[in-house]
Amino acid sequence: MFKLACPSCGAEVAFRSATSAIAVCEYCRSTLLRDADAVRDVGKMSAVLEDYSPLRVGVSGVYSGRAFAVIGRIQLRYDAGFWNEWYIYFDDGSAGWLSDASGQYAVTLDAGLADDAPPFKQLVPGGQYHHDGVAYIAADLRTARCSGGEGELPFQVGAGWEATVADYRQTHRFLTLDYSDGSPPRRYVGKAVTLADLKCQLLREPDEITRSAGHLKGAAEALACPACGASISWSPGVAEQLHCPACGTRLDASGGAAVALDGARREARLVTTLALGDEARIDGIRWRLIGLLRCREQGASEEWTEYLLYSERQGFLWLVESDAAWDKVRVLDTWPESVSASAVHLDGAAYTRMQAYGAEVVYAAGAFNWQVKVGDKVSITDYRGARGTLTSEQGKSELGWSLAQRVPASTVDGWFGKGGKLAAVAPASPAELEGPPDRAALRRPAWVFTALVLVSNVPIAVVGGLYSWVLILLAIGVLWLPVLTDWMDD
Repeated sequence: MFKLACPSCGAEVAFRSATSAIAVCEYCRSTLLRDADAVRDVGKMSAVLEDYSPLRVGVSGVYSGRAFAVIGRIQLRYDAGFWNEWYIYFDDGSAGWLSDASGQYAVTLDAGLADDAPPFKQLVPGGQYHHDGVAYIAADLRTARCSGGEGELPFQVGAGWEATVADYRQTHRFLTLDYSDGSPPRRYVGKAVTLADLKCQLLREPDEITRSAGHLKGAAEALACPACGASISWSPGVAEQLHCPACGTRLDASGGAAVALDGARREARLVTTLALGDEARIDGIRWRLIGLLRCREQGASEEWTEYLLYSERQGFLWLVESDAAWDKVRVLDTWPESVSASAVHLDGAAYTRMQAYGAEVVYAAGAFNWQVKVGDKVSITDYRGARGTLTSEQGKSELGWSLAQRVPASTVDGWFGKGGKLAAVAPASPAELEGPPDRAALRRPAWVFTALVLVSNVPIAVVGGLYSWVLILLAIGVLWLPVLTDWMDD
C-alpha cells in the first residue's frame, strides 16, 4: 500500500493496488495521478450520485475462490440511464471489474486485446461473437460518459471521458468488448453473479440506502412537476426518470430536481388496478410500486399494464396485468443455452416458440430505472414451457430475456392487501367465458342421429326380435345422455 498526503487539502490518500493510476481524495474530490513515488493533482472529479446499489468502496467478497475488495468506482451515464463499474482488487495483486446495472451484476477480468472483434458500428443486439469456443450474444451496446468517480482507478478519467462498450452473454457467462481506446477493443471475460454468490461483506443496509440514495449537496428532498405543479412520488437514486402522473410530462431527476425532457402534454390519467405508491409483501419482502406502463401490441388492439416494483433488498420486479391473467416477471441474469427458430432451452428445460410481435408504450407514469417514453417500441418473442413464459425483448441497443410466471388474482390481492377487490374483478376462466351450454345445440344432433339409427336399424330389428330392439334403445339413450345430464344439473 502506498500512502501520501493530498497536495490539495493534506488529507491522507492511499493507493492499495500497484495497478491503480489515480485516486480520488474523498475529502476534496481532487483527482491524484500517481507518478512514481509522488502524485500530482490533475483536477476535480465529480461526486457520484448515491443510488440504490448496496455496494460501496470497502466491500469485500470472494470470486472464483479468490478474495477481493472494492477500491474504486466509475459512474457511467448514457441517454437512457446509468450504471456503476466497481474496480476490485484481489489478494493476489490482480484486479477486475464488478458491473452493477439495475440490480444485475457481473464480474469480468482483463483478457487482452480482441483483434478479431468487428468495429463497434457494425455490432447489433443479438449478434454473435465467438471467444474460446463459446458463441456469445450481444446484449447491450452503449456509449456513455463518466459522470463521477471515487476511490482508486487503473486509468485517468475525468470530465468528458467516454466509454464505448458492448456487453455479451451466454448462459451465466459474460463478456465485454471495450472500444473506449478505439479498435481493437480490450476484452474482459467473466460471468453474471449475485451479491450472495460473491459472499459480500460490509454492504450498505436498506435503511442506509434509503437515507442517502439520490442525495448530492443541495439536492431537493421533494419534487414538483415543473409543467403542472403536481407532486411526484420519487425514489431518490432508485429511479431518476419520471413521468408526471397528472400531465404526462417526461422528467429527469438525476441532478436532484425535476427537469422537463419534453413539452407538457395533458392526457387523461389512466385508471389502473394497482396505483403508484401501493405496497406489497411478497414472500416476506416489502415492495413498493414506483412506475407503471400501458403497452399495446403494434397493429392490434390488445393492451396490457406493466407495474414496476422496487425493494431495497431484492431490487426490481415486474407485475403484468392483461385480460387473461396476472404474471410475475423477473429479468434473467442467466440466459438460454440455445435458441432456435422453434424453441429455446434454459436450465435444461425446453420452451416452445409461441408468437412474435411488436410492442409500443402508450402511457407511462411514475419513476423508472431507465429513460422510458411514450412511443418506445420493442420486438418481443414468447416461448412457453412448464416453468412459465420465456420472453426475449429487443430494442435498438439492447436485448434482454425475462421469465413470466402466472399468478392467481387472489394471490396478487393478498400481496397488496386489497381485501378481495382484485379477485372480484379477476378475468373469467375459459369455462366461464364459454357460458352455459346451448340446449338447442345439444338436442339438434341428438334428434339427427336418433333418426339415422332408426332408419338404418328398424328393418333389422323387425327380423331380429327383442334383442335387436334393446340394442337400438341403448344406442339412442347414449345419444341423448348429454341433454339429460344438462337437465339434471339444473
